[in-house]
Amino acid sequence: MSEAVTETVTETEDARVARIARGILAVREGHGANCSSIGSVIDTLFAAALVGGAVLAAVAAALAKEDVRVAGAQETQRKASEKSATDATASDEEPRG
Repeated sequence: MSEAVTETVTETEDARVARIARGILAVREGHGANCSSIGSVIDTLFAAALVGGAVLAAVAAALAKEDVRVAGAQETQRKASEKSATDATASDEEPRG
């Protein structure tokens, strides 16, 4: 009895393989071969996200305002303040006539 069951399963398996083989029109090789429509959607979404990010970065850079800072400006101002304070002290100590 197990032989009859095995033959039925084998025939069913063979029939299934034949049915699938009749439905296959082409087999493509390579990247995104047999699911190219899904691959195209994903590629399009990725490209759109990339372009959108680049545009957002460009707009943000164009609209950004930044104060102009001179490197070492604080040090120069501090030295100038010290010098003017020293000059003021020196002029106070000079005898007036």
